[in-house]
Amino acid sequence: AQIFVDAAAEYVNIADSAGYMTPMMCGQGFLSGGRSRPFLWGFHAHNNLGLAVANALTAAECGADYIDVPAGLRGAGNAQAEVVAGVFQRLGYSTGLDFYSYMDLAENVVEPIMQRPQIIKSAPLMLGYAGVYSSFLLHTYRAAEKFHLNPRDILVELGRRGMVGGQEDMIIDVAHALSLAKTEC
Repeated sequence: AQIFVDAAAEYVNIADSAGYMTPMMCGQGFLSGGRSRPFLWGFHAHNNLGLAVANALTAAECGADYIDVPAGLRGAGNAQAEVVAGVFQRLGYSTGLDFYSYMDLAENVVEPIMQRPQIIKSAPLMLGYAGVYSSFLLHTYRAAEKFHLNPRDILVELGRRGMVGGQEDMIIDVAHALSLAKTEC
């Protein structure tokens, strides 16, 4: 955040695009920025571990100015607007969101056009558990097949190494190293 502020940013958005954060991590991150700051905070949560709404609430309780939410993207998508609107409204937050309208939008407009349901299944859960970006998934499946490995083991190792989006080319290297270690055992 300091780098952005030094570059004259007026808004800093924290994105948990891997769906890795827990409410405690989220709170620590927002509280470390302090409540008096020369910029606005925002938060964007993914739901890989099922914690997107809890993390959004934690961010708000710790001083986030904005919570980024789409309507109708459930499960392993993002913190859903309709759920955030309901939870926040119930807790007395003024969101400006019409709870009923967002429920109707999610169920009647967004859900019917989704190509696949946004639910927490093994793959999104592992992405969140390992803390790696979703663009790693298909590459990981291919590498796992090529090197006869469990894709979950590759994802965990990618997370352990701190790989970030844009480093998908490292998946083959990681899978190769894991296969060598496996054959040595």
